Amino acid sequence: MTRREIRIAGAGGQGVVTAGRILAEAAILSGKKATHSQLYGPQARGGSSRSDVIIATDTVGFPLADNIDTLLALSQKAFDKYVPELAVGSLLIVDTQCKSDTPPEGALYFPIVDTARLATGGELATGLVALAVLQTHTGLIDADALRKAVSGRIPQQHLKSSLEALEAGMELAPQGALT
Repeated sequence: MTRREIRIAGAGGQGVVTAGRILAEAAILSGKKATHSQLYGPQARGGSSRSDVIIATDTVGFPLADNIDTLLALSQKAFDKYVPELAVGSLLIVDTQCKSDTPPEGALYFPIVDTARLATGGELATGLVALAVLQTHTGLIDADALRKAVSGRIPQQHLKSSLEALEAGMELAPQGALT
């Protein structure tokens, strides 16, 4: 791996921006270089939210993602908007609630949102579950580095349930369905 560009896209309130920050930090803790950028709408109303993370083994010369090769689509709106931009052979991890008349070849579907709800009672940990699936499926970052980054970023009162959501997400990856 020289450079990977990961986009985490979903709705406000799913923890997408926090997940991007955590992924970048976990990459650094895993001994890699990383940058993070974000874009979000009115989160309180469920507007669009996106985090782009570049992970590289060498210095990141251009800090913004311009050739996404991994997409985590956590809402239908994100799926509809960003899947057409992916190159053939890109990794696509999708929440099972996202539907398509013609599912992209090779897409991996997981119940990411439902798992976050079961683990925490809400959708705020959706991004964490998605990161766990990404970590387990790709090994792009170390699992312990991901746990450490979560522990460093999540407020103490939410840490236990957030780590539980992370573990639940790690259990999902072997169950992913290829389309």
